[in-house]
Amino acid sequence: MSTFSDLAEKVVVVTGASGDIGVAIVKKFLEQQSNVYAFYHSDNSSLLPLKEKYKNKIHIVQCEITRRDHLEETAEKILNEAGKVDILINNAGINRDILFSTMSEEDFDIIIKTNLYGAFYCSQAFLRALRKGDNASIVNISSISGLTSSFGQTNYSAAKAGIQGFSRTLAAELAPKNIRVNVVAPGIIDSRMVKRVPRHIIRQVISAVALKRMGTVNEVANVVAFLASETSSYIVGQTIVVDGGLIMR
Repeated sequence: MSTFSDLAEKVVVVTGASGDIGVAIVKKFLEQQSNVYAFYHSDNSSLLPLKEKYKNKIHIVQCEITRRDHLEETAEKILNEAGKVDILINNAGINRDILFSTMSEEDFDIIIKTNLYGAFYCSQAFLRALRKGDNASIVNISSISGLTSSFGQTNYSAAKAGIQGFSRTLAAELAPKNIRVNVVAPGIIDSRMVKRVPRHIIRQVISAVALKRMGTVNEVANVVAFLASETSSYIVGQTIVVDGGLIMR
């Protein structure tokens, strides 16, 4: 297990915490003895085992990140309770894969709203709390779909590419305020989202991965924790690709 001792007692906010990657990220920070606020949209059942094990170190919070008023109210409550936020992980995201020729405006809009606007809303809502943090860090979760072509995902690719552009400029603006911003771009990861993809497509993609396997959610979480920790203190505005060598060709 990778250990980052400086993360102990840090106040961490993780959006999209109930998904497979989100749970792994939350667990990783809890293992470092961080105090984690885990945001979920509608179903928190995947987080309950962590609550049972880590007790008061995890705070499970229902929050609709596309509702700016609700998000700002939640951010204010956390600031009043914790006094700061040291780390923000913008992980919330959804997909709605469909060929461009039949994609509706709603299909496009809901992905941009959740994946890209969600990161914007959260970063802005927690900015005051991050300014009070100790060597604060924002880690935004993108995807290799934002770096290369991804059939049937013009909406998702646009949102994930947008996160990378958003993060680079945000990093430049916030670095002088001692807030680092970086991005993690996972490839094909063994998760519920990927399991919904037809198996023959999964096999095709894995055949193109240099390591010839899917990644694990823990491998993503390890990189997220690294970027949030002081171990990466001189890394700013970068996108770290976690894809087993899929797009290096």
